[in-house]
Amino acid sequence: MSFESIANRYPSERAATTKLEEILARPLRAGEEYTLNSLCDLVTPQDRDTFAMLLGDLARAGFLKLVVRVLSPGTQGGIGEYATLDEVPEVVHDWRTDSELHVSPENLRVIYKAA
Repeated sequence: MSFESIANRYPSERAATTKLEEILARPLRAGEEYTLNSLCDLVTPQDRDTFAMLLGDLARAGFLKLVVRVLSPGTQGGIGEYATLDEVPEVVHDWRTDSELHVSPENLRVIYKAA
């Protein structure tokens, strides 16, 4: 499936999709990653929820890599990364504070990277 065929499913997001394709086409710096918020700031979609569905489709097709990151509540630094939400365990060792963390939605961040 091509980028364009996925983008065509979201005609209201044509302008945002064009900007996103430009971002993904440029050489990315090592470690460059985006949250939904940062991508929305860059491409200004018409509808955030529709844009999030578009990102999900692009990730499933391999144009983006989606990572679910568990954050330490004390430092906000990452303490674990998983390919899907289903892979996130209920309890994660927070190596930053040497404690056990019962994972909640507040401790999760979805990250998008170039594939």
